[in-house]
Amino acid sequence: MSYVALYRRWRPQSFDDIVGQPHVVRTLKNAIKTGRITHAYLFAGPRGTGKTSTARVLAKALNCEKGPTVEPCGACASCVAIRDGNSIDVVEIDAASNRGIEEIRELRERVMYAPTQGRYKVYIIDEAHMLTIPAFNALLKTLEEPPAHAVFVLATTQPESILPTIVSRCQRFDFNRLSVADLAAHVARVAETQRIDITPDAARLIARRAGGSARDALGLLEQAAAWGDEITTGTVIELLGSSPGETLIEFADAVARGDAGSVFRLIQEQVDAGADLRQFASDLVGHFRDLLVVKEAPNRPELLELREGAFAALSEQAARFSRQQLVEVLNVLSGLESQLRRASNPRVSVEIAAAGLCVSLGGAQSRAEAVEVEKAQTTQAEAVPVRAAAVQSAEASPAAPPRAQVARTRTRSRSGSGPKPAQPAQEAEAEGAEEARGPAQGRPVPSGAPAAEAGRFVGITEDQWERIRSKIRPTDVVLDAVLREVVSVRLTDQMCTVAFHPDWVVLARKASDPGKLATLARAVGDVVGRPVRCCVMLSSGETLAVGSEADSGPAKGLETAGGGVVSDSAPAAEGVSGAPPSPSREKQAASDGADLRSHPKLKAAVDLFDPKEIRTINS
Repeated sequence: MSYVALYRRWRPQSFDDIVGQPHVVRTLKNAIKTGRITHAYLFAGPRGTGKTSTARVLAKALNCEKGPTVEPCGACASCVAIRDGNSIDVVEIDAASNRGIEEIRELRERVMYAPTQGRYKVYIIDEAHMLTIPAFNALLKTLEEPPAHAVFVLATTQPESILPTIVSRCQRFDFNRLSVADLAAHVARVAETQRIDITPDAARLIARRAGGSARDALGLLEQAAAWGDEITTGTVIELLGSSPGETLIEFADAVARGDAGSVFRLIQEQVDAGADLRQFASDLVGHFRDLLVVKEAPNRPELLELREGAFAALSEQAARFSRQQLVEVLNVLSGLESQLRRASNPRVSVEIAAAGLCVSLGGAQSRAEAVEVEKAQTTQAEAVPVRAAAVQSAEASPAAPPRAQVARTRTRSRSGSGPKPAQPAQEAEAEGAEEARGPAQGRPVPSGAPAAEAGRFVGITEDQWERIRSKIRPTDVVLDAVLREVVSVRLTDQMCTVAFHPDWVVLARKASDPGKLATLARAVGDVVGRPVRCCVMLSSGETLAVGSEADSGPAKGLETAGGGVVSDSAPAAEGVSGAPPSPSREKQAASDGADLRSHPKLKAAVDLFDPKEIRTINS
C-alpha cells in the first residue's frame, strides 16, 4: 500500500477522537441519544478544525449496524465503507467544483432515492460557501423539506457568505481553533504512536505555528520527521523558518534602547539566513503581544502557552516598556504585516518600521530618564533646610550681600534715593531666607525662571496640557509634535511658560515662532478659561520669545546680559513695589529721549534679573 499522510491516517473515527470541539461533540451525542436528529446541519469554522471529519463520524453513528449510536463500532460494513470513502449512502460533494445550478438539480433528483445499506442518506457539501446564488436557491426547497431518510451537512470556512435563508434552515455548529495545549498534546500523542522522537518544546512550537489547525500541525510534524531522527526546537526553527526566541528578545531590547544599529544588524542576520521577513514580522507581533499580556497580567502564566522559564524572562523584559509603548509597537508591526503582503521590497519596509520604533521608544525613554533625574535633583534640593542654606550662604561670602538686596540698592541709587544704612545681620539673614524660599512660600518667581524647578507641571495639570495639545493638533500638527518634547510647563495668572531642554533648542525656536505662540496662547486660554500670554525658554534659563495673548508678535524689548528678554508689552513684574508710572511720565520719557535707566519697566527688569549690561534692541 502506498504511503498515506499523517493527517489522513489520523482522521477522527469516533466522537472521542475529535480534538478541541467538546461543545459540538456533546450536542451531537445528546441529539443521537434522544433521537432528535435534524435534517440539516451547518458546520462552520477555520480550516483543519474537524468539520468534514465530524460529518463523517455523524454519518457512521447514524448508519452503524448497532445504531443510531454515539459509539459506532467501526467494524460493520457501513462503518468500513464510510471510513474508506466508498459508501453509497454517504455522498460528499465538493462545492468548489460543483457549484452551479445543474449540479444541484442532479442532487435534488438523487435525494429522493432511499439508502441502500444504512438508515440515512447523508449528503456532505464541503466548502458550501462556493455555491452560486442560483444553486442555493435551487437547493432551498429541498433543504427545507427533504425526505425523511435524507440528512444534509454543509461545511464551510466562510459562513457569512451563505444565504441567510439557507442558514435559517440548518442547525449551526461553530468549530473553534484548537488551542496550543490541545494541539501540542495531539502532536505528542501522534508522534509517540508513530515512533517519532520529539521534545515537548518542539511539539509546542509546531502547535503554535499551526495556527489552531490539526491538519497543519500533523503536516508540520510529518515534515519535521523527514528532516531528522530527533525533532528539537532548533530543528523546527531551521525547518520552518521561524525566528529564534533569542533573536526576538534581542530585537525588543534594542528597540527599547533606541539602538537602530542593533536592529539593522538583526534584520541583516535574518536576510542572510534566508528567513522570510513576513514571517519575521509575524513572529515579532507574537512576541510583543506576549509582552503586553505579561505586563497587564503578571500573575497569569496560563494565558500564554510558553515553555518553562520563559514567562519569567518575558516579565523581566516587559518591565522595560510601558503599556502605551507596547500598544504603539503592536500597532506599527500589525500595519507592517499588512504592508508586507504587497511590498516589493520587504526588507526596506521592515527597516523603516523598526527605525521609527527606535526613534519613538528610544526618545521617550531618554526623556523619561531626564525627567527622573530632574525630579531627583529637585527633591534633593528641597530636602536642604532653607534657613540653614541661607545662613551657610551668608557665612561663605560675608562680603557679598543678598542678590535681591543689591538689586534694590542699585535701583534706589539710580533713582536718586541715596544710600541707606546697612541692615542688621538678623534682618539680612531673614531676607536671604525669604529669597531662598521662592515660589514655595508665595514669593513671586520671575517669568524667565525654569518651570522645571518646581516639577514638570506647575499651575496646570497634565490632563489640561493634553487637552491643550489636542486642540492644537487638528490645525497645527507640527506645533503639536514640537510641544511633545517640552521639559516643563508653568502657568501663572497671566503667563504660560514652556521650557525645552537645551539640546532641543531647534524645537524651542520652532515653538517661538510668532504664529505658533499665538496658536498656543489661544489653546491655553480655551482650556484654562482666561486669556494668558505664552513664553518659550530653555531649561537652562534662556528665554527665546514672549508672546502676547493669542497674538504673539516678535519678541521686542530689552535684552538682559543673561539672555532674558523683557517684552515691551509685558506688564510690570510681580513683586516689584511702587505704583505704576503715570502715562504722562512715559510719554515724556519717550519724547525727550531720557535716560533708559529711569524707565519704570527697566527698573522692574533690573530688580528681577540684575544684569551686568543693558542694551536696546532695535526692531
